[in-house]
Amino acid sequence: MQCTNDVATADKSKKEEGGVPVHKLFRFATKLELLLLFVASLLMIGVGALMPASMIIFGDMLGSLGQAAGSATEITSTSDLLAVSRPLILVFVYMATANLVASYLAHAIFVYTGERQTSRIKRLFVHNIMRQEMAWFDMAEEGSLTTRLATDAQMVQEGISEKFGNILQMVSQVITGIIVAFIKGPILAGVVLSTIPLIGGAGGLMGYYYGKFTQSTTEVYAGAGTIAEEMISGIRTVFAFSLHGRFQARYEERLKEARITGCRRGLMLAVLFGAFMFVLFSSYGLSFWYGAKLVRDGRMTGSQVIIVFYSMLVGTMAFMNLPINLSAVSAATAAAKRIFSTIDRIPSIDIDDPGTRQHTLGGQVEFRNISFSYPTRPDIPILKSFSTCVAPGTTLALVGASGSGKSTIAQLLQRFYDPTEGEILVDGVPLKELGVQSLRKQIGVVSQEPVLFNTTIRKNLLLGAIDNNISDEAIVRACKAANCHDFITQLPNGYDTHVGQSGGMLSGGQKQRVAIARAILKDPAILLLDEATSALDTQSERLVQKALDAAAKNRTTLIIAHRLSTIKSADRIIVLHHGDIIEQGTHEELLAKNGAYAELVRKQEIATSQQESDDEDQQDAATAVVTEDGQQEQHDIGITIEENEKDFIIQRKKSIASSIDGGAPDQDKLQREREAKFKHAKTPFFKVFMQMRPEWSLILVGLVGCVMTGALFPVLALVLGKVFAVLVDPDMLQHPPGPMDGANLYAFLFVVCAIGGFIGFVLQIGGFELAGEYYTERLRAKLFAAYMRQEAGFFDQEENSMGALTSMLAADAKNVNDMITKVLGEIGNVIFTAITGFVIAFIHGWALTLVIVATMPFMVAASAYETQIELDYAGDAKKAGIKAGEVVAEAVKTIRTVAALTKQHHFEERYSKANAYPQRLAHRKAYLGSIGYALNQAMVIYVYAIAFYAGVRFMEKGMMTIEQMMVVMLSVIFTAMGIGRGSMFVSFIVKAKYAALSAFELLERKPAINGDLEGIEPSTVRGEISFENVAFAYPRRPDIPIFHGDFNLHAPAGKTIALVGYSGCGKSTVIGMLERWYDASSGAVKLDDTNTQNYTLPNLRSHLSLVQQEPVLFDLSIEENVRFGIPEGENVSREQVEQACMAANIHQFIKDLPDGYKTRVGDKGSQLSGGQKQRIAIARALIRNPRVLLLDEATSALDSESEKLVQAAIDNILQEGGRTTLTIAHRLSTIQGADMICYFKNGRVIEQGTHWELLKLGGAYKELVEQQTLQ
Repeated sequence: MQCTNDVATADKSKKEEGGVPVHKLFRFATKLELLLLFVASLLMIGVGALMPASMIIFGDMLGSLGQAAGSATEITSTSDLLAVSRPLILVFVYMATANLVASYLAHAIFVYTGERQTSRIKRLFVHNIMRQEMAWFDMAEEGSLTTRLATDAQMVQEGISEKFGNILQMVSQVITGIIVAFIKGPILAGVVLSTIPLIGGAGGLMGYYYGKFTQSTTEVYAGAGTIAEEMISGIRTVFAFSLHGRFQARYEERLKEARITGCRRGLMLAVLFGAFMFVLFSSYGLSFWYGAKLVRDGRMTGSQVIIVFYSMLVGTMAFMNLPINLSAVSAATAAAKRIFSTIDRIPSIDIDDPGTRQHTLGGQVEFRNISFSYPTRPDIPILKSFSTCVAPGTTLALVGASGSGKSTIAQLLQRFYDPTEGEILVDGVPLKELGVQSLRKQIGVVSQEPVLFNTTIRKNLLLGAIDNNISDEAIVRACKAANCHDFITQLPNGYDTHVGQSGGMLSGGQKQRVAIARAILKDPAILLLDEATSALDTQSERLVQKALDAAAKNRTTLIIAHRLSTIKSADRIIVLHHGDIIEQGTHEELLAKNGAYAELVRKQEIATSQQESDDEDQQDAATAVVTEDGQQEQHDIGITIEENEKDFIIQRKKSIASSIDGGAPDQDKLQREREAKFKHAKTPFFKVFMQMRPEWSLILVGLVGCVMTGALFPVLALVLGKVFAVLVDPDMLQHPPGPMDGANLYAFLFVVCAIGGFIGFVLQIGGFELAGEYYTERLRAKLFAAYMRQEAGFFDQEENSMGALTSMLAADAKNVNDMITKVLGEIGNVIFTAITGFVIAFIHGWALTLVIVATMPFMVAASAYETQIELDYAGDAKKAGIKAGEVVAEAVKTIRTVAALTKQHHFEERYSKANAYPQRLAHRKAYLGSIGYALNQAMVIYVYAIAFYAGVRFMEKGMMTIEQMMVVMLSVIFTAMGIGRGSMFVSFIVKAKYAALSAFELLERKPAINGDLEGIEPSTVRGEISFENVAFAYPRRPDIPIFHGDFNLHAPAGKTIALVGYSGCGKSTVIGMLERWYDASSGAVKLDDTNTQNYTLPNLRSHLSLVQQEPVLFDLSIEENVRFGIPEGENVSREQVEQACMAANIHQFIKDLPDGYKTRVGDKGSQLSGGQKQRIAIARALIRNPRVLLLDEATSALDSESEKLVQAAIDNILQEGGRTTLTIAHRLSTIQGADMICYFKNGRVIEQGTHWELLKLGGAYKELVEQQTLQ
């Protein structure tokens, strides 16, 4: 039970607060990357140190300039002022150039190494997911794994790239400022420094709480992502039971949790940042007041005070930009903890463990006293002291009720789990001594639901091989043995034909035969066949069974089957009951015993003779109908299978040809057009703003804050200009000022600025953060609802795979949130800074202002260039990221098949290849985007140099005083710094643009089948169904018709109609059209003589109840899953739930569980066996008390005993309620009692009648019966 503890520990650690230490973020960097990061760090520290260090020259020059300007006798020529200021101007030019080079190199290195490290972290994360044991996957939520890869990895990347470099720059700026201040004026510096703990404390608290709340929010969103994945993967069940409201409520409950946490984070950030600014500006006032006093006392000169003051100012100004960068690193440490915990987790069954013995399997298998419980339910024993031995080259069949432990035995043999007690030996060697990979490579598996991957048939087959050095001849031999070579060669691209998502381009039988060929190609010593034919129609089963019989020759074979016709020839059959062996022997020996096995056989027999009384009862029954197609069929019944296979191939050939020749390029073209449209479209700020109407009051509060914070720094510049004039003019400091005069006045104005800054930032950050959280909650809810509003065909499209949609839902909403919380406030701030700054500048010196404004186009051009690079990168990276995410989603979703094939490394390589393109894009961003970043950084300093030169020239001409020059310069420079700070948000704007465009595209999409349209809403219906001259083709394959315009079917109210026929003939399409997942191209589908399109969708579906072949349960309790059958808003008692479960033969099993009806079924019902899931799904359908019951292979996953009981229960309920039942079945024993059986071929009904009438007819139906007869 080690794995239980491991998983529990993992879950516990996941919930622990905090993150990894900052230095651990770089634990996956190579030595070369660490060296480059060291160089980049030094460069960023140097860039940070440049400005405070230059203040020494700046202060000395200002003092000289003030004295020179204030004393006419010292000015002998116009060159004197220039001579005094030239050193400073040149220093600024040198600084700007050094900054340009250093910023470029540092930014490029941080972006380059950040992407490389993140790419490596992603690969390691995927690698370690792939190597975990199955118990971990049973506990983990698939949705949270893919969401984590999409969002947490992005957070880590942001924390180790340029934002980390920004922190180093700012910290260097602060420390250098303090050092310069202490060198020039230790007394004043000591006073100013006394406020640093308060400033640092506010900043530290801000970083701590931001990280803490961000982690909580991310975890809640991961849970919401799991709900979204459940909804998308089970969308047809959501549609069938109108579960939109329930899923919306579940999703919104998680969103509400996230919003509350996000609002707390926003308010905490607002108050702490406001406090931070209050302390900062108050410290300016204190330092100026005390500095003026020191000058008056003769202990310092004015220029020394300026140096101390300005170096501390420049240092502490760096704190302004720290929060956004600190929050990114703080979020990265929290995200890294979650990702690294997965990377560091050592699985209890490790596929990388080579074992202590290398062994080629001979095929002898022995189970010794095996006891086992699943780690998720340790108190429920599945196997109890199970012992048996299988000789090499023989076939052992396991039969028994669902949940008796049959599939568990197969999973234990593959070491998906280890037994609780006992041991398994292969050729006398304990399983634990063999390497997991080595063992699984020698075991071939064909499961009930064959998994093919979204690639070509050839590549799917090669996944079965131990290595890729397999000849085409070997592939063909395996396919001939599996009876699939002929149909493959008839496809347009043969073995290089793409099978589509989940193998959707092939029928169930074809997929199953390709899976068998894949197992044969492995040439395994042991073959495991777990319900390998239960999902097939009789004709497909016959072909597949031939393939299986051939595959089993000379191999140790373990067969698990409910259809007993498939195991008659087994060397030994074991009957299991609750984990115990109750009978064993050959088919004939067990029949002779007349025990449990013989009873199972009798339950599966199809009646082929009729009692006389039955004949009399049937005299009034409808006569069997045979169409021309059906009549022709009887002439040569022996070729039915081959014809059907050929017909299906022809349809698939057309389908695949169309998708290759026409469909795919059109799809690519549409995708390219969409990307081009997004790239050139405007950012939809206005649409977002209009949608935010409920938040307008909060935005107004934020804008009021923006006015105050925007005006703050230009006003500060005005005060500083006056302050410097005071400090450099000795006359102004000769006499102590009055209470509100001179230095006292300006010190007081700093305190006023501090109060204004506190109020402004609380309003700005608080308003926009709250608005962002409320709007994001609503936007996510709207996107979620928009997904559920789409028609089924939307989810069939390749670009709308589950991985793609869940990634978009997670990333798009986050990026739009960033636009509101970070970008809107910043834009408002920049606008008001620019307005206030330029107004103050123009008033104090219009000529110098115009000179500085003339340099603005260069700054704008640098920002525009950086923005364009970011735009190109964000669009391409998003698309590539979705594709890489799909690879992982596919692997995680099919992890048991991936593990059985030992192809974890194959998917890791595929992910690495998919992830290589974003890496190349990031390198391009590093090399080219860093030019824009460096220009943005350096242009501000170049502007200083130009402004100083122009200002001195204007002073020489008497056009302005030093005070005016300083006010203009500082106003424009602070404005430019504010605008430059906006460039830090370029990446947010770009990501938000693509996210918003993507979101609005979905929100504004008009579904082909609109559930919101008005229509009739009868409270009850009779249940009469008719299809009249229906034509239909699936939207993804419009040129391949399923029905050709002559499909007709009539089901009288209260009768049971069974649909039979080979795979792909249109049986399930009937149910899909009745549920209105799809609409007919022409003709009509009617319920009670009324076109189904005239009903409202919820009302239409409220009269129907569906049980599908592959039951979909949701990760809730059993009771909640059953209650999903009741229309929303209706009350149902616990007794009704139990009655429905009794009818479905599952009540006793539920009652025996420790938590009873409150037991969680796990992700996709993973905690239950196939039969248990199916019976809960049947209970869900029955509690609905529908007028029309739709059974699509409803009992295919059940063992014979459960099937008989469930079938009897369904029959009883149908007779009591007089419901109409439409049932699709491959097991003909389940439909013998139907009022009418319809045999489908090529989209038409070619025979119809009762079981007996069709037997007498001697046509296609009789052939099916003979194929399924056991004796």
